[in-house]
Amino acid sequence: MDLTLSIKGLRIKAKKLDNDFYEFIKEDLAKSGVDITQDNSIEALFTAYLRLAAKAHNYDKEIEGIISQIES
Repeated sequence: MDLTLSIKGLRIKAKKLDNDFYEFIKEDLAKSGVDITQDNSIEALFTAYLRLAAKAHNYDKEIEGIISQIES
């Protein structure tokens, strides 16, 4: 599935995304105020990026904790 995003009038397309990944991205973008059906601000896209970066950071910390527990 293709995902098209408009930022300050610039249209960006990601082609051939897996359907599950497409739905995940669409929902996560919406939580950050990014609407794939209309033009968006740079701030909204940056907020969406920060949300995902925070999730990744937290997952890394959890994984490190689990590895520490396993190694103990």
